[in-house]
Amino acid sequence: MEQFDQKMKEHLKQVIDEELSVHHDGSMPSFMEEIGNSDQELVGIGMTGDGGAQAQAGGAEQIFPLESASKALSLALSLEDNGPEVLFRHVGREPSGDPYHSIATLEEGEMGIPSNPMINAGAIVVTSMIKGRDGDERFARLLDFVRTLADNPAIDYNHPMYEAEDKDLNRALFYFMRNHDVIEGSEEDKLVPYAKQTSIEMNCLDLSRIAAVFANQGRDPVSGEALISERTVRIVLTLMFTTGMYDESGRFAVEVGVPAKSGISGAIMAVVPGRLGVGLIGPALNASGNSLAGMRLLRNLSAQWQWGVF
Repeated sequence: MEQFDQKMKEHLKQVIDEELSVHHDGSMPSFMEEIGNSDQELVGIGMTGDGGAQAQAGGAEQIFPLESASKALSLALSLEDNGPEVLFRHVGREPSGDPYHSIATLEEGEMGIPSNPMINAGAIVVTSMIKGRDGDERFARLLDFVRTLADNPAIDYNHPMYEAEDKDLNRALFYFMRNHDVIEGSEEDKLVPYAKQTSIEMNCLDLSRIAAVFANQGRDPVSGEALISERTVRIVLTLMFTTGMYDESGRFAVEVGVPAKSGISGAIMAVVPGRLGVGLIGPALNASGNSLAGMRLLRNLSAQWQWGVF
C-alpha cells in the first residue's frame, strides 16, 4: 500500500488549489439545492494508504451523500450474502451505454433484467437481495457494513435528503421489474432500503478508507482483518472499471485507468489496487452526471503518480 511522503502531499494541495481557482459551470440535482447542499465550488479529496495513513486537501471533511457511489458497497454485501452464481441470475454484468435511470434498457436482452448493478434498476435488485427479514433489517445490515468498512460508527443516512429525492422513476423501474418476475415483494420492503442507501453520507476521508479496503484485497488497512472476500473485491472492482462512471465509463477507463464509482452528489470513490483508496467530492456535474472537478483531478493525479492498472 502507498506511503504519503511530503512531496505527494504538496502535489495534492497544489492540484486542489488549482481546481479551486476554476469556476465550475456545471449542474446540480434540484433536490440537493432544496436541502441546502448547493455549494458548486466545493472540492475536496481524501486518500488512505499504507497502515491507514491519510492525506487530504480542500473540503475533505465536508459531509455529503454517496448517491450512486453507494452502489459498489451494496453490491459487495449482496455478493457476500448470495454469491455471484445466484446474484447474477437477476442482474447482468454488461455496460448499458444508457443513462443510469433509463427504463429502456430493461426492454432489451432478457426482459426486465437490468444490464448491470451500477444503473438504478440493477442496484435496486442488488439491494433487495441483501439478507434480512424485511427492508429495515436489510438497510440496517448495509449501514453497519458501511460503518465497518469506514471504521466510523457515526455514519448515517440523511433523512431530509431521503425525503426530498424524486422517487417516481425508481418506482417505475421497480414495478416494471416486478411485473417481469425479476424482483418480488412490496415497494416498502424492497425499494425503500435502496432509497435510504443512496442518502448515506460521509466525508472524503471516510470514503477513501472504504476504497482502501478494496485496494487492500478486502482487508482493513490498519488491522489487516478480512472484511470482504477477495472474490467479491475482484468482481466489484471489475464492474466499477467497466460500468462505474455512468456512460463515461469507457472514457474514464482510458484516461484515468482505475476502478471508480461516481454519484450525482459529486462523490467519487476510486481504487488504486494494491496502493490506495481515494474519496472525492465536487458537486458541479457534467452532462453525464459525473463531477467536473473530480474527473479533472483524477486524470491529473493518475498521470502524475502512474495509477493506471494497465
